[in-house]
Amino acid sequence: MKKKRANPNKGIMFGIMAMAIVVLAVVVFFWMWCFPDGTHGTEETQTEYRISLDEGFRGDSVQLQINDSVVFSRRVAADSLEVVVAVPDEENLLMVVRPKADAVSSFELPSEGGRVVLRNHDETVSMEAF
Repeated sequence: MKKKRANPNKGIMFGIMAMAIVVLAVVVFFWMWCFPDGTHGTEETQTEYRISLDEGFRGDSVQLQINDSVVFSRRVAADSLEVVVAVPDEENLLMVVRPKADAVSSFELPSEGGRVVLRNHDETVSMEAF
């Protein structure tokens, strides 16, 4: 009977496997050490705005944007219209785009949220915050 020789490749494979297990154990150890309660997600507070289009917008095509996000884009059919929007930022900018009049109006929204009323008088948009 012939004597079996030790396979050197098998020893290298077991060594690599042992190193991989050690690396995984170290990663798990540091993960548990840095995040004892699991992963910590950032809490984003949502600020809610009630944007009302009251006077002078009937029949106009209006686009409302908050921080480069379009929240409303269509023709206003009623005398008054309310759009409710929740945004995560504290400092928000409202842009009112009226393509028919080729006009853009921008307003800084209050950081605590609330009701915002937009009125259109003589092709000029005004804002009131409550």
